[in-house]
Amino acid sequence: MKSTPSRLAPILEAVRKRAVERRSVRSIESLRQDFVLDARRGDAFRNALRQPCLSIIAECKRSAPSAGELSTENRLDERIESYARGGADALSILTEKDHFGGDLSDLQMASNVLLPRLRKDFLLDEAMLLEAQIAGAHAVLLIVACLSPTQLAELRQQAREMGLAVLMEVHDEEELVQALPLEPDALGINARNLRTFEIDLSVTERLLGQVPKSVTKVAESGMHKLEDLQRMRDAGADAVLIGTALMRSADPAALLRQWKERLRG
Repeated sequence: MKSTPSRLAPILEAVRKRAVERRSVRSIESLRQDFVLDARRGDAFRNALRQPCLSIIAECKRSAPSAGELSTENRLDERIESYARGGADALSILTEKDHFGGDLSDLQMASNVLLPRLRKDFLLDEAMLLEAQIAGAHAVLLIVACLSPTQLAELRQQAREMGLAVLMEVHDEEELVQALPLEPDALGINARNLRTFEIDLSVTERLLGQVPKSVTKVAESGMHKLEDLQRMRDAGADAVLIGTALMRSADPAALLRQWKERLRG
C-alpha cells in the first residue's frame, strides 16, 4: 500500500472505523442480497457530463477540513431541489460523516430530484460500492491516493459490474498514469494538495493538457466564481465539481442559473 498523504490519514482512519460499525449492523452478505443489478444506471451520470456546455456537478456537504462548517441543515432536501432548479447537471453527495458531516441517508434523500447522483466518499471496498448502489447512486468516486493499484483496479471492475459509473480522482502525473489504463468513466483532476490542502488551479490546467480528448474530464476543487469555471473550460474540462461556493451561497439556484447562462453565452 502506498504511503498516505498526512492530511488524508485521519480521514481514512475515520472512514474505516465507520465502515466496521456499519458492517456490524449490516453485513456484506446482506448488502449482496439486497443488490439489484441496474446495468445502465451509470449512463445517466456519463451523459450528464457530455453536454455541449460545461457541465456542473453541484455538491452537498455540511463541512470540510479546509473550509470548516458550511451548513447546519439536518436535511438537504431544499438545497438539493435548489440545485435542480438552478440547472445543475448532476449531484455530488458527500456521505463521509466525521469530517464532512454527511450520511448515506443524504444520498437516498437526493432521489427526490431527477438528477444523476455521485456518492462522494473515500470508498475502500466492495461493501461501500454496494451501499452506494442500493442507496441510489449512479456513480462513485474512487480516489487514486487512497487505494493500492490492486484495490483501485478491483473496485473499478466491481463498480462496472454493478452498473455504476466511476469518477476517478487524481492529483498529479503519477496518479494520472495509474488511472488512465483503467478506463474510468470520467477523470477528476483535483487542484487540492492532499499533504497541505492548498489549492493550485494551475495543477489542474497542467494535468488537463495531458489527458486524451476522448476521456471525460472533471475539474475539482478551488472554483468559486464564473472566471474559475471559464478557466477550467478553456483548459479542456468537460465538467466542474463545485461544493463550497454553492454551500455558502444564499441563493444557489440563482448562482447556478447565472453561471449556466454566462457559460452558454
